[in-house]
Amino acid sequence: MKRVLMLSALTGVLTLSGCSTLNNVFGNDDSGMHEVQATTTNTAPVASKNGVLVDATNYMTLYTFDKDSMNKSECGSACLLAWPAFMAPSNAQASGQFAAFQREDGKYQWAVNGKPLYFYANDTKVGDQNGDNKLGVWHVVKTN
Repeated sequence: MKRVLMLSALTGVLTLSGCSTLNNVFGNDDSGMHEVQATTTNTAPVASKNGVLVDATNYMTLYTFDKDSMNKSECGSACLLAWPAFMAPSNAQASGQFAAFQREDGKYQWAVNGKPLYFYANDTKVGDQNGDNKLGVWHVVKTN
């Protein structure tokens, strides 16, 4: 019975996160965080590729979450498995529409116009936008 309850709970988490298998949830990075940071400055390491915002190191698509509020992430630990936060250094410098904010866990995350930025675990190669409009609340950040 305990095993059935655990399986049911896991299925619920996978359903809420929009994923169908553990492989989709964990992808290649199961930490829930991507430590992508600028190497020469402490400004947001972002770029535009094919009309969407990407991180400037790996060129992976960045997303926003409709349920977030200004400089506050509503994506908890289970959510972060599928939607890793775009982390910032603690001494990050605001630049234009990009700034870092301190998460409830004490770490820093990049935001665009106050909206926290995330990756999607199912995006495995440059140009993937598999999370766009996922569950109607996750969206790429268009740059044009």
